[in-house]
Amino acid sequence: MNHYFLIINVGSTSIKSRLFTADLQTAAALAADYGAEGGMSIKGLGLQNESLTKTDPNCHDTCSALTAVLSLWRQLITEANVTLSAIGHRVVHGASWFDKVTPITPDVLQKLEQLDGYAPLHNPFNRLGITMAGDYFPTSRQFAVFDTAFHRHIPDYAGRYAIPEQLSTHVEFYRYGFHGISCQHSLLAAANLLGQKPEQLNLIVLHLGGGASATAIAKGISVDTSMGFSPTEGLMMASRCGDVDPMITLTLQREGKTSEQLDHLLNHQSGLRGICGDSDMRRVLQRAEQQDDAAQLALAMFCYRIKKYIGAYCAILGEISALVFTGGIGEYAVTVRETILTGLEPLGFTLNPQENLHCVGQNGIVSASSSRFPILVIQAEEERVCAQQILTYLDE
Repeated sequence: MNHYFLIINVGSTSIKSRLFTADLQTAAALAADYGAEGGMSIKGLGLQNESLTKTDPNCHDTCSALTAVLSLWRQLITEANVTLSAIGHRVVHGASWFDKVTPITPDVLQKLEQLDGYAPLHNPFNRLGITMAGDYFPTSRQFAVFDTAFHRHIPDYAGRYAIPEQLSTHVEFYRYGFHGISCQHSLLAAANLLGQKPEQLNLIVLHLGGGASATAIAKGISVDTSMGFSPTEGLMMASRCGDVDPMITLTLQREGKTSEQLDHLLNHQSGLRGICGDSDMRRVLQRAEQQDDAAQLALAMFCYRIKKYIGAYCAILGEISALVFTGGIGEYAVTVRETILTGLEPLGFTLNPQENLHCVGQNGIVSASSSRFPILVIQAEEERVCAQQILTYLDE
């Protein structure tokens, strides 16, 4: 009987899941998108390479989407009579407690619950995925793979905040960084595209999706990243504010806003949604093309902030091996890539418009021949990295 590994990646607006064989070949895949106005759509391929689709216009929440995805997985796995050896979960925040693949136990779940406040748009849903997967597949071992682990080597001068140490008895304020699993895959994929070793590469990785981040990688090691203590810091995102003057939140608190209201404001009502009312970049781009002022402003702000981080990380890294676009927006939104790169020729980045137009949802090089540094588009494959790490753990 064949052994398989199911990887579940619960994002802020989507669920990506893949079933891998023991030699890390994709046996089946399901992707659920529940962030659009039309409700949930599931697309994928089954174990017989059959096309799978499902829609539910009334599904807009993570629990309902997980129910649909896990029910379909149980049906597929049962019908194929395969052995599910392990289930892996991408977990966004591991703080300083978790820096490697970790088997799920009641104690681990209890510690993860304490991190909900660090990543309120992700960790509660990552835990929900673990709990629900345990209900659907009670005999399969479960593992957590942490986004923060890749950034554990950020130096203190980049990781510390300019505030007194040990302000809290409950949490440690530090730049933990996120999208680390995606960054690790981008590093490996970039090395393959460029024909170099990962430890030779200096990369700027832009993971642009519902959440967005920029990461500076020097000689294969993360040395700085835009997300910090929580995924709310850094770039402007779908509904998260990114960098904001802390006095704004203090002023709102003095005006009567509660901590819960501020949390909801910064994580759910800001970013693209706060500027134009839409959090889905696809909708923002449609409105911007129709000359909608609010959408055009949201798009301009989104791209402008990314430009600033590119410039900052060029200063940190010096020589750049490549600039990488990944994540749903990075892979598919050619207009966003073009807008970000316009004017960056003095920094060494020149786009090939035709290559950019045709490189959608696939790995490729979109820089012009005159570009000093390569510009890459890389499909995010966080699930494969999770499967590889779990397989390595089991083989030790």
